[in-house]
Amino acid sequence: MALNEMTMVTQATPKPLLGVRVVDFTTVLAGPYCSYQLALLGAEVTKLERPDGGDWARSGKVLPDVPEFSAQFVAQNAAKRSITLNLRSERGRELALQLIAQADVVVENFAGGVADRLGIGYEAARSRRPNIVYCAMSGWGQTGPMAPRPAYDHVVQAASGITMLTGTPETAPNRIGPPLFDYLTGIYGAFAVLAALRERDRTGQAQMVDIAMLDTGLVAMASTLSAILNTGAEPQATGNTAASGASASGIFETADGLLSMTGNQEAQTARLCEVLGLSHLLNEVRFATEAARVQHAGAFRSALTTALLKRPAREWETLLAEARVPATRVRTVSEALAEPQVQKRGVVQKIRDPSSGVELHVPGLGFLWNSQPVGPAFAPPRLGEHTGETLHALGLNGEEINALRRDGII
Repeated sequence: MALNEMTMVTQATPKPLLGVRVVDFTTVLAGPYCSYQLALLGAEVTKLERPDGGDWARSGKVLPDVPEFSAQFVAQNAAKRSITLNLRSERGRELALQLIAQADVVVENFAGGVADRLGIGYEAARSRRPNIVYCAMSGWGQTGPMAPRPAYDHVVQAASGITMLTGTPETAPNRIGPPLFDYLTGIYGAFAVLAALRERDRTGQAQMVDIAMLDTGLVAMASTLSAILNTGAEPQATGNTAASGASASGIFETADGLLSMTGNQEAQTARLCEVLGLSHLLNEVRFATEAARVQHAGAFRSALTTALLKRPAREWETLLAEARVPATRVRTVSEALAEPQVQKRGVVQKIRDPSSGVELHVPGLGFLWNSQPVGPAFAPPRLGEHTGETLHALGLNGEEINALRRDGII
């Protein structure tokens, strides 16, 4: 087959984790989002939930057409199986350990030390499966003085310092809108699991990865950390001015809407000024260099804004893109989702709920694989939907399963 013919071959949905079994003890956001990434990549994820309500995320704002689900739960639980199990009972713990014995990966997001007290920590898991990959996710990690504390995204944001950098000097601190630390931690956790699986396959030994929301939030601010630690400069909230501090970078008013644009490089600033009809400004001493423009940033930005007010943001976005100046109209999330660019990339996938027949919208993988977007294979599970068949596969008969249900163990 010729090379140009090979590129035309349609690739099947990738399942690099096909055959990998994951026992998932996680709840709410960071942990479930980690196991969701693994499920999207083909792993068989069995979600263990409390019999009395299950994952707390199920109790959020319900979907109007599928009241069994909340929007929050749907966001990170498709392509998983659900069983109920009371881990505070001796029988429940034993069943959990039996599942671990058949698994490749355990993911949990209890506060530090809780999994050990429940009898399903790393050492207990390794005693049942000597080459287990164990991923412990928490707000603060499994070590250090803060390890036992509970945590939520906005609490960890505050602890990381990022809230002091969000907003203007007058309005900071501000929480970042969406729970980004949760989702960053989920992605980082999946990355760690993949690396640990590779190491497990190379060495044959169990692997334990300890993922903390505070750690992932801090390393996601790499340039900020570098500036503080290597130069001693303490950053301040700068509002809509870009992190680079460039005079032509930030968010600006237009005749209709706001425009976010960047002139970090001299050539970009020159092209920006040409599109705005302001090339003459760069001949003035106060605007001739970036250093001079930063010194006279107020006057320079005022001139840019005066020019931008002549057209709406939508027009400037197109004109500046043609001139290879990074710029975009400031959108709402709903507007972003409606963009042909986002739809073309398959960022959001549709999956049909078999019970209601309703199509659910869920996030796919955050990248294309073989030029194709990847979404979940099936819809999120009802609470305990797969309990019976999972326990039957462990060797329990119908009478034993019914007894467990009567005793509140499942």
